[in-house]
Amino acid sequence: MVKPILAYWDIRGFAEPIRLLLHYNKVDFEDKRYNVHTGDWLKDKFNLALDFPNLPYYIEGDLRITQSTTIIQYLARKYGMDGKDERQKVRVSMADLQLIDLRMALVDVIYNDHYEALKENFIKKIPDMLKQWDKFLGDRKYLAGDNITYVDFMAYDCIDMYRLFQENALDGCPNLQAYQKRMRNLPELQAYFNSPQCKFWPIYGPTSHFGGSGDPPKHL
Repeated sequence: MVKPILAYWDIRGFAEPIRLLLHYNKVDFEDKRYNVHTGDWLKDKFNLALDFPNLPYYIEGDLRITQSTTIIQYLARKYGMDGKDERQKVRVSMADLQLIDLRMALVDVIYNDHYEALKENFIKKIPDMLKQWDKFLGDRKYLAGDNITYVDFMAYDCIDMYRLFQENALDGCPNLQAYQKRMRNLPELQAYFNSPQCKFWPIYGPTSHFGGSGDPPKHL
């Protein structure tokens, strides 16, 4: 059987939560990574029979998917990680969309031409943004409850990006601090985290004003 392929740039970006989900489920897949500084992706882009050619893409047999949210939701359904009942599914769906907002709030700043002017004010907003998530998580083990779902991989990766951006981002968020540690120590992910394939840096593309080039922060 041909391995499924997950392809993206050789950064964390929008593909890392999908990679985490696949590794958690011990899926034998090809983790294809395009160099952001070469034209390799442009050579492949229109030759893969993708309806909407873009990165990331996921190929499984004759199934070809783009859009990171569509990919991770498909895999979540396939591996039973989309919530075990209706109440969980509601929390998962709400967390999914809210996490996209949280991620894009940071992306919009670090890719902005006026990054330095926007940075200080954005940093002031981070505590209130993350305290909402600390309250939403509460005393649950994972976002939906006692069982892990796909949004936990999204949340772990996104919140870690905020931590890298601002070292004390999780101050005053004890639930999130414990949650991030819990996710980082999942036994199913240790082989990946300790492999050469796993790259904690860079997290964004080279045109970003943070996370795309240069040395990683000391608190990586």
